Amino acid sequence: MSRDPLANPADRRTSRRNPVQVRLELSDKKLSFSGRTVDVSRGGLFAAASELRPVGTLLRIKVIGPKGDPIYAVGVVVRTFASIADTGVSDQGTNTMGLAIALTSTSESWDLFWDDVSAVDADADEDEIDDLEDEPS
Repeated sequence: MSRDPLANPADRRTSRRNPVQVRLELSDKKLSFSGRTVDVSRGGLFAAASELRPVGTLLRIKVIGPKGDPIYAVGVVVRTFASIADTGVSDQGTNTMGLAIALTSTSESWDLFWDDVSAVDADADEDEIDDLEDEPS
């Protein structure tokens, strides 16, 4: 069975996205620039960034974890957005640019970061289910 190349990109994701905002330092072969995550998954992230890079650009990524610890990964730009508002994400009127990045190489620290992010998200889902179960019918 072949996939429709024009299908919704969300249908191609292999792991769910979790809304997490942490600081990023991104660099290509020439320059570094800053950003922050909007959401992350095991295999990628969406970043609000101060600059754009063309699709296909390889980036070195340093995530500044919630505890200030550096988390390293390498990824490739798969989509760009002149404004993250175009994606439905609020940018508080700053007209911030967006980069969708597929990770090509991660570190053990990324795996630990992802496990923490996933656990927090799973706990939130369980709380929502508990709240729904507690509501009178």
